[in-house]
Amino acid sequence: MENQIVVESPLIEEHRITYNYNIKGDWKEAFKTNETFYIEYSCNISCVPKSVAIVPLLANLLPMAWIYDAEIIVEECDEDFFNSIEDFKQGYEDMYPMMDFKGKLKVNQLQKNSDSNKNGSAAFFSGGVDAFNTLVSHYEENPTLFTLWGADIKFEDEEGWLKVKNHLEQTANDFNVDFITIKTCFRRFLNEGILTRVVAKSGDGWWHGFQHGIGIISHAAPAMYVLGKSTVYFASSFTAADKGRVTCASDPTIDNYIKFCGANVIHDGYEFTRQMKIHNITQFSNNSGKQIPLRVCWQSSGGSNCCNCEKCWRTMLGIYAEGFNPREFGFEYTDKQLKIISTKMHFGENELFGVLRYYPIQRAMNNNTRKKDLPKTIRWFYNTDLKTAGKPAVWFKALQKIRYIIKRIIH
Repeated sequence: MENQIVVESPLIEEHRITYNYNIKGDWKEAFKTNETFYIEYSCNISCVPKSVAIVPLLANLLPMAWIYDAEIIVEECDEDFFNSIEDFKQGYEDMYPMMDFKGKLKVNQLQKNSDSNKNGSAAFFSGGVDAFNTLVSHYEENPTLFTLWGADIKFEDEEGWLKVKNHLEQTANDFNVDFITIKTCFRRFLNEGILTRVVAKSGDGWWHGFQHGIGIISHAAPAMYVLGKSTVYFASSFTAADKGRVTCASDPTIDNYIKFCGANVIHDGYEFTRQMKIHNITQFSNNSGKQIPLRVCWQSSGGSNCCNCEKCWRTMLGIYAEGFNPREFGFEYTDKQLKIISTKMHFGENELFGVLRYYPIQRAMNNNTRKKDLPKTIRWFYNTDLKTAGKPAVWFKALQKIRYIIKRIIH
């Protein structure tokens, strides 16, 4: 049986869009039959045309259809988005030459929703280094911030979402910008594990390698129609120096070609390394007097920084390298906690430790700080050899084993 999905016209209410569809063929394995795809916006989206409202679902279906050689049938679609599909599909094809991208989209009616009078910008905002770099870089534009619930914070984690929302509200207030929250099922309606197995030969997973970019960006379409703005910024996860070394669904060759209802997408900050972004953020905070509480942790389930994982550690170290205190940028930890994580990273509990990720931090630290001004527990990093550092010392591994045995005896 041919793989096919027939999508009904979206049901548009004051703050919610609901999508219903009928799936045929073997690719049904990639869908969760007990999940209804819906999106809830904090702004009123009742005036949004169905041709624009369909964009978020279509954008999340297209990579699936390409991989499964499936047909998508919809009643109507925004003309700008439809015309941009082949352009951003090329980005996928170039990134994964080992994969076949087939499938087709059948639209019964195209609708033009662009307006030459549109202006102004919006930016997706997660609260991390990439997002804050985009915000401070375009501060004078007063961009409206879009934050998704359902991307890295699950629906079940209401406490975590509340922290994220409070953080968003505080940031919007401090920067005098508006914001829109978007609750979405885009990661719940599909079987991510099955899809990751299907794309295994790409060398990447489904979320990171295929859905992450366009799957998020497309949620902006209804909001951009309501706002009448012309530019959407989507912060880069990687830098131009990573080209060819890593793959990611969010890439300039994909993001910059996505269009909908007269709006363009800009993959923002690609020219900056992560350390350069931290420099931009700390300097902006220092010059403007604005507090910037970063939210970088993906390991914490509560929407805050755990100060114990590799990403927290790398960001904290990067802030120290710029001559600032991480405690002033959203990291809450004691001196004892800093010593514990520093020791872990120094002696091998960091598989990502090495020249690629940590040399820019070390170079910035050498240029901006004096070793004696750093906390004693991290001074080892100042002039360590990154090619050999981070290897587990024999005594450290032995100490870990002894601690494990003692815990087992006690308990």
